[in-house]
Amino acid sequence: MNSNLPTVSIGLPVFNGEDYLEAALESLLAQTYTNFEIVLCDNASSDRTAEICQTYAAKDARIRYYRNDHNIGAAENFDRVFQLSRGKYFKWAAHDDLCKPTFLERCVEVLDRDLSVVLCTSEAGRIDWAGNEQPPKADSPRPIDAWEVSERFAAIVLKTFWSYELFGLIRSSALKKLKWHANYGSDRVILAELSLQGRLVQVPEMLFFRRFHLKQSTCMQSAKERQQWFSGKRKRPIWERGSVRFMQAIFQADLTLAERVQCIGVVLRYLTKAGNWRYFLPKHFRQTKKPTLTQMPAQSIASKG
Repeated sequence: MNSNLPTVSIGLPVFNGEDYLEAALESLLAQTYTNFEIVLCDNASSDRTAEICQTYAAKDARIRYYRNDHNIGAAENFDRVFQLSRGKYFKWAAHDDLCKPTFLERCVEVLDRDLSVVLCTSEAGRIDWAGNEQPPKADSPRPIDAWEVSERFAAIVLKTFWSYELFGLIRSSALKKLKWHANYGSDRVILAELSLQGRLVQVPEMLFFRRFHLKQSTCMQSAKERQQWFSGKRKRPIWERGSVRFMQAIFQADLTLAERVQCIGVVLRYLTKAGNWRYFLPKHFRQTKKPTLTQMPAQSIASKG
């Protein structure tokens, strides 16, 4: 192993993030754990994002800056920062979120100590556009750190809404095993696939803060607009929907027969929950209600640049 490589890679994809990018970078550079790199991927921004990225890359050698020739979609840009990373551990970072200085230190401690853990994060707080803390709005306690595979898989598939855990620190080796591509993936699918490999652990401290503001994709006026922002003009075929991806993950994971059967049962429960089976019907038979902005989760990849 190359001793010159960083232990931690932080992938920060960004598109027109001039409002909050500097604050996000400052919170990462202030980490007490310092053996990390930051991979910045600018998705052909038209504001001051490029200037900000270049300024920070010039003053800190741990920052590597890349700029896409054209906008490749937010999801593919999230994929790209991981492909460019070199660390043993990997963290996605959004251009508008903040971490307290000990976030990396506490998460690295857990991953170094316990090989059964594939992802470590902290409790998640919420801030507004100005950085003021807001009342917490996270998933109810779920056994995502359970030793039983089907129990933590069910916790992700059936009980996860906000998917904050995706911004935790993840073993790169675990991410490389996934048969996913962010362009047609989702936060919950990736977390579910990780849960089939190992435990997801939360440090009992609030060290991570999601920012909510009007420029997020969840504030876009139409689903079509959000989809185009997320993955460009490409439309997802039915075999790329979450339930199909869950099943693919189950059969590709290293599970016993009993574990596989139990996890299949979880997906069947998912299909009957809230009428998810309707997505397998022709469009004119679905009659689904369009969610309001207050009902939509601020999905990690789906709401960040």
